[in-house]
Amino acid sequence: MTGHAPTHTHRGGCHCGALCWTLESALAPEALPARACQCGFCTRHGALTTSDPAGTLRFECADPTRLLRVRFATRSAEFLVCGACGVYCGALMEEGGRWFGIANLNTIEGRDRLTPQVQRFDYEGESEPARRARRAARWTPAGPSTLR
Repeated sequence: MTGHAPTHTHRGGCHCGALCWTLESALAPEALPARACQCGFCTRHGALTTSDPAGTLRFECADPTRLLRVRFATRSAEFLVCGACGVYCGALMEEGGRWFGIANLNTIEGRDRLTPQVQRFDYEGESEPARRARRAARWTPAGPSTLR
């Protein structure tokens, strides 16, 4: 026994399989946090985002020319949407030379078996520096991907 927490590999992605993500985490699927941002984009997409600051998140895209990278007012993160089937899969942010990300828990494999306790958040009025600091602290470090 090494004393290390077991690692879970969580996978998810869009309907057509063009955009997918992998989250390596010590958290079991039922322990992953579920956050419901109350902005127009997230509510319209029915997004429940998850992250693990102690894990690693990686996005892959079979055809990067079909990837939609959506940015909003602060332009501090890229929200990743499949241009083929329209599913929002997650977001990436660069801060201090490092990448951080979140995944849309509604796109996880086996989602029908999860009954997460959803935390609702409203980030309206949050300054860009505060938003970046919060994300760097709560989002998952992003590993190599085909998106960059």
